[in-house]
Amino acid sequence: MKLREATELIISYFGQAEIEVVKHVVRQGEEYFRIRARLDDVILDVREYWIGNELCLYGYQMLIGGRPVLRYNNVPHHPEVSTFPHHKHVEGRVEELRKPGLRAFLEEVMSFLRA
Repeated sequence: MKLREATELIISYFGQAEIEVVKHVVRQGEEYFRIRARLDDVILDVREYWIGNELCLYGYQMLIGGRPVLRYNNVPHHPEVSTFPHHKHVEGRVEELRKPGLRAFLEEVMSFLRA
């Protein structure tokens, strides 16, 4: 999902969010971006690195009051997880990530905020 699509997806879930493009680099078939969405004391931090149409690296994070509460990423540093390299951090625990991707992350954020 490229920058515009990611921004539109975040807005579709959190229309009231203040969105800031922190970094956006496009060159020779590659694209990297980092977006920060603010919802009162909740911050969503979204990073994606694409080569062509392949999402190679991603990191999605929800912070509440500056504290990381939920993170999804595919950094290969938890080989013990059955969904390696895809995994999530939930309030300090590392767990399997069966549905990687920004849409799944936003769905989980919505569920978390409703609870």
